Amino acid sequence: MNFSFKDVVNVFGICLLLSILQLSRFLVIDNTTKMSLNPQQMQQDLDTLVAEVSQHSAFSALDPLLLQSIENRVDSLRYLYSLGIDSSRFHAEIAKLLAQLNDPGIKLSSSAYSTGQLPFLLKPMGQLWLALDDSETPLDLEHPFVSHIDGVALSYWLKTARKFISSSQQEDLALTLTWLSRLDLLRAEMGLPLGDTVSLTVTNDEESKKELTLTIHSQAKLPYKDLVIGSQDKDTNPIKIADLDKLSTNRKLLSQLETAFENPLTVLDLRQAEGYSDKLLSLLTNEFSPSLPESASPVFTLARYRRASNFKSDYLRADYLHPFNELDFFEQVQLSEIKMRIETQNSDNFSQLYARKNHPQTRKAQRSNRLALIIGSQCRQECEWIVYLAKAWPRVTLIGEKTLGDLGKHYHFTLPNSKLNIALTSSLHYNLQGALISGVGTEPDITFTDSEPLHWQSLVTELNNQASPENSQQAPKGFVTAISN
Repeated sequence: MNFSFKDVVNVFGICLLLSILQLSRFLVIDNTTKMSLNPQQMQQDLDTLVAEVSQHSAFSALDPLLLQSIENRVDSLRYLYSLGIDSSRFHAEIAKLLAQLNDPGIKLSSSAYSTGQLPFLLKPMGQLWLALDDSETPLDLEHPFVSHIDGVALSYWLKTARKFISSSQQEDLALTLTWLSRLDLLRAEMGLPLGDTVSLTVTNDEESKKELTLTIHSQAKLPYKDLVIGSQDKDTNPIKIADLDKLSTNRKLLSQLETAFENPLTVLDLRQAEGYSDKLLSLLTNEFSPSLPESASPVFTLARYRRASNFKSDYLRADYLHPFNELDFFEQVQLSEIKMRIETQNSDNFSQLYARKNHPQTRKAQRSNRLALIIGSQCRQECEWIVYLAKAWPRVTLIGEKTLGDLGKHYHFTLPNSKLNIALTSSLHYNLQGALISGVGTEPDITFTDSEPLHWQSLVTELNNQASPENSQQAPKGFVTAISN
């Protein structure tokens, strides 16, 4: 087919016009993060937030008063900031709003709090708090404790920081320290002036006091640190796993795990583990879970998601969950009473029930080796299920801090003007007694925090004794109540 010169020019002109329209779209739609919001922009973001929470939040559907409380607070924000609002202040107000949901899956853009951080580390010691430098040495050896920041008692700073934390997570030390480190955010919350320095009042728990002035940081110091093993046995060094989704393709790590399972004791550090792959759960189930009686149901959780127009009927299948009516007849009969009990609670707001089953066990022979899992509040998604199930396994000991109960599926959205990215939980999980387990968390057998040094060598020795052949009978869970200072 031959094209005339005029046809070529017309096609070229159309392509040029389409390119101009595409460039114009990028100019019209502003994707940059705004430093401040005018009243109309703030109202649009708040309206979007309320709409998303009311349509997709599973925790808001549990109690209608929660959503009403958020709506009331939104109305007051429109009045308080009738002339506009700074973006960092707006992010802080959103964090306080969402804390009312008591949802462990709530996440906000971390970049919202990237400036104005405490230039030292805080560490509790009993009722007092140490002020430490990067090497965890007191800023002043003769006055190691901090009593005031910017002339305000530390207890008030703690109270202010906890406004941004849901009630079920108030005792989470790592989360408290994270919010407490956000100096400029807390200053604005308390009406204190911002600046490039911060003043400290440090004491020795007696009459002596001293004033220090420090330059503030733009990046927060993370409370998480690696464990230092006090054992000479390299086989007891923890294997750290952070990304569960990459485990299936990490042949080196898989080989390391298989070798570790040959030892009397395997220690896995899951404090930072998150992801959705069930590969690690399958490995640990085959190696450490007890055999289920024939009469026991393989189902270990029931779930349902928040009804929404953009959620398909297979919304939970990717999370290894299947509709209740796909269970076999005997499993449905066995769980029918629990099903009825759950479905009587807010049934209009939620989908049908889903169920998740245990992995089929393919172990070759029963062994007496033991497993220790180091856990904490950053153990999320599939890591939560590992900890939840392993809690009942007789050859497993959980060490660390309580998890948050972040078991549900996450729904993500972005506010149109502030560009604040938000995640919330859109599904809930229940145990086989019909009790809600989302947001509850799993308690460790041995509590360990950075504020109470763990005598790791003593613990490893005790765990190895429990793992030895002569002690291969089931040890009681929590056989060590406290191996700490």
